[in-house]
Amino acid sequence: MKKVFIISKNTSFSNYLFLLINELNPSTFTLAAELTEDLDLMIIDTESINPDELKEYSKGIPIILFAFQLKPLLIQYTSIYDVNGVISLSMEADEILKTLRAALEGDMFYNETIISMLFSNKANDIVNRIKSLTERENEILLLMMKDQSNEEIAESLNLSVRTVNAHKGNVMRKIGSKTTSGLIQTLLEYSAQFRNSL
Repeated sequence: MKKVFIISKNTSFSNYLFLLINELNPSTFTLAAELTEDLDLMIIDTESINPDELKEYSKGIPIILFAFQLKPLLIQYTSIYDVNGVISLSMEADEILKTLRAALEGDMFYNETIISMLFSNKANDIVNRIKSLTERENEILLLMMKDQSNEEIAESLNLSVRTVNAHKGNVMRKIGSKTTSGLIQTLLEYSAQFRNSL
């Protein structure tokens, strides 16, 4: 028997969700009366709790966030905490069911609207990180994008290889990449935003 716990002050929403959950497989679900460690899924109404409280709940139990309206701040919380999906009243019942199924299997599911909001949020974050680079770091980044080695960059900018390495490390730290290939991959994913921010 799968235990589902719903945190919501809105009883009509809780009842609607319970009906949807029962559509998955009526004999294998029960609505838990309290928060326990043996839960299989938590559905949290973001109107009922402060999103900062998610830290307390995201301890190995799959979580789905519910919102009456999708807001950028809500989307931001999905990337900070281990959230398996987001549902809203604007979603079709089959999308809600897909989200529930995925979460119960320990997977994630986001519909197209949420994915585009996540991508847009991530792209804006990358642009802000790029804008935080110094002029010298931007020069080095552009030369890295042209596949120049540290020695070639040092020669092009009349710097020592050691100085290039230091700037390169700063660039990677600011962008949030651990490796050069990871940095390049991130920049390629968001290439339009990257070009516009330089």
